[in-house]
Amino acid sequence: MKNILILICDQLSAKALKAYGNTDSETRAIDALADRGIVFERAYTPCPLCQPARASFWSSSYPHQNGVISNLPKQKQADFPDSITTLGEVFQKGGYECIHFGKEHDYGALRGFTKVVNEQKKTEPENPALPYDYETYFDIDTTEKAVRYLQQTAPNIDKPLLMAVDLQNPHNICAYIGAHAESGANHVPPEELPPLPDNFRDSDTHSRASFLQYLCCGHRRQSQTADWSEQDFQHYLHAYYYYLQKVDRQIGGVLSALKQSGKAEDTLIVFMADHGEGMAAHQIVTKSGTFYEETVRVPFVLQVPGRQPQRYDCLFSLIDLLPTLADYAGLPIPASAAGVSHWPTLLAELKSGQTDRKAAEFDNGQSPEKQGQPAVGCDRKPEGAEGSWPDYPTESYVVSQWHDEFEGYFVPARMYLTESYKYLAYQDKNGLEEELYDMSTDRLEQKNLAALPEYRLLLDHYRQDLQSYCVVSGDPFFQLKADYSDKYRQHPVGRHSGPNAVLEYQQRVNQAKQAAQAQV
Repeated sequence: MKNILILICDQLSAKALKAYGNTDSETRAIDALADRGIVFERAYTPCPLCQPARASFWSSSYPHQNGVISNLPKQKQADFPDSITTLGEVFQKGGYECIHFGKEHDYGALRGFTKVVNEQKKTEPENPALPYDYETYFDIDTTEKAVRYLQQTAPNIDKPLLMAVDLQNPHNICAYIGAHAESGANHVPPEELPPLPDNFRDSDTHSRASFLQYLCCGHRRQSQTADWSEQDFQHYLHAYYYYLQKVDRQIGGVLSALKQSGKAEDTLIVFMADHGEGMAAHQIVTKSGTFYEETVRVPFVLQVPGRQPQRYDCLFSLIDLLPTLADYAGLPIPASAAGVSHWPTLLAELKSGQTDRKAAEFDNGQSPEKQGQPAVGCDRKPEGAEGSWPDYPTESYVVSQWHDEFEGYFVPARMYLTESYKYLAYQDKNGLEEELYDMSTDRLEQKNLAALPEYRLLLDHYRQDLQSYCVVSGDPFFQLKADYSDKYRQHPVGRHSGPNAVLEYQQRVNQAKQAAQAQV
């Protein structure tokens, strides 16, 4: 039987792991998994925010398609669209036992899974300077229940198993930032602190999008770092690795239980994260509407029974999860899937080439089922496309979206990434603001080519490619308009003061709760 175990971390950047070149973190379980598996070099989230990312990868749909565009508990539509088939529904219909442990935050996209109730199990922190919050408490419960299920229930299941273990750390770093908002962290000797990243500072901040220059106005945790020193950022990185080490040990426990279940030899293991983490690159912490590598590039590893370890260099979006797993299991890929299957390419053990997102998106909806597309060259149009769609993108790509974290600071943005360049576009009050990076020579994203006149034609090319993607996918990006109060952005760049949109949203929520309680 083709069993599948999906292990998910929250807010984990690929750059935090040894498998992707990190030398400061300690993640023995994840490292061992990567050493035995297929490491996807370039996997990206469809949105650098929890709920939209999760709704998207569980359903192979973009945020603008499924309507889940923020972390608000109530979106414009009351429920996740019935017209979009989810991963759980595909596998449930295919005869799988589908069970989910841990964090949900999916807005209904986990349809088809039996969802095990997650509870907080509180415990005292090992170090008061490294506080625990709900993420760590929930992860204790998630791990215990998942391990117990693998030890006691899974051995007796006589049909294929799809099991998701959805852990929340290293997301606990958010509470750490809040606890140290006033600066002055000193819980680690200076000689034990990890170094700052090479792209900690940008020399061309003035050329970046206004949203990024004033990220602190719409991002609570970023505003809390306004007075941090370089050493404070180093302490934050140390804390991030601490929470990461905790969740790594829990992953190790789940993998040990899988072996005890007797199902390890016929189980495909997926390891992934919903989105990344700023990791002090560009002096950014946690996640928000930033599309730099630290925030959008996520770890993705497949350990396939009987397959040798390898590195997979093709562009991969998390919306490709559903088609790829369905293809592996021999199940039909639903017509609603916006992603494409990478399984044919992996099966052929090709070291180059790209599953053709362009051809698959044009086919989407024209047949009841989409099978895995054949691999084609990374820099070519689909066969026969020359002249058919003259404005169609000329390279394979992945897209990531941003709208708003909650409400009150709506600045729609898109990342359009190809094998060669990363194009960023923000719809702000002054019009379209753009960034462009050469991903072959500037992976640290230190030089915004959009600000240079000699790159104007190339910038026009990528803007047109994004426009073509919008037409194909029905993305209304170029018709959207920024919406936020002029009371924000009234301070010098890099020195936050004044209101913050997320804090104001939380105040409104708290006031509504107090009013409701007063009426009881």
